[in-house]
Amino acid sequence: MKSWQLFFTLSLCCCTAYGSVQTSCRIIDPDLSQGVYRGSCKDGLADGYGEVNVYAKHEVISSYRGDFLAGKKHGKGVKVMSNGDRYEGEFSNDYRDGRGVYVWGSKTPWAGDRYEGEYKRDLRHGWGIYQWSSGDKYEGAWENDLRMGPSVMELRRAQAAEAAATVVKPGAELCAEEKWDLFNIQLIRGKIENVAGKVAQVRVIEVEGGVAKYKGTTLTTGVLLADEAAHWQLCDQH
Repeated sequence: MKSWQLFFTLSLCCCTAYGSVQTSCRIIDPDLSQGVYRGSCKDGLADGYGEVNVYAKHEVISSYRGDFLAGKKHGKGVKVMSNGDRYEGEFSNDYRDGRGVYVWGSKTPWAGDRYEGEYKRDLRHGWGIYQWSSGDKYEGAWENDLRMGPSVMELRRAQAAEAAATVVKPGAELCAEEKWDLFNIQLIRGKIENVAGKVAQVRVIEVEGGVAKYKGTTLTTGVLLADEAAHWQLCDQH
């Protein structure tokens, strides 16, 4: 066989091996269908392991690497969306299905948020953990993309409100705090005389330092103050 014939034969073999660009190998996912595919192909469809990159102005804007079946994402893989979102986990019939980790990208309102847990046909469904970029967290059940309970911070706020409702009642002796400069805080002790909705009538029975400025009002012992009940708590909580 002549050298040019041998080179042509080897080139044809290499074009069918993994790592070659498959120009006629179709991908069903519309986010990826215009991308450049390298990997296994069967009957004109991506099948087996493969990688696809979608380009815009010579830059990769979205991609997928992982398992395919009949042109669809199926098995385990990693998909990166054009908005920066990233999912790594299990796929079935082109859907996120099974366990996986989803991280929201910088081009979305949820940048930095993260979910790890179970999916069913692209929806969070089953057990999962959602972590907000703010530090809040929810761990529990999901149904059709909706969480079935409060986050950690929501639960704490609810518990604090319940505790406040229990202690802020007529006759209770409670405390509030007021800053009088950048470094010092004055403790104000009062006795609840009446509560109407969110407002409490508080009789001041002790002011640390003798006099305090509280929300623009000068407080001394004996003053009756109308204030939001939620601002007054058990003194040992301050």
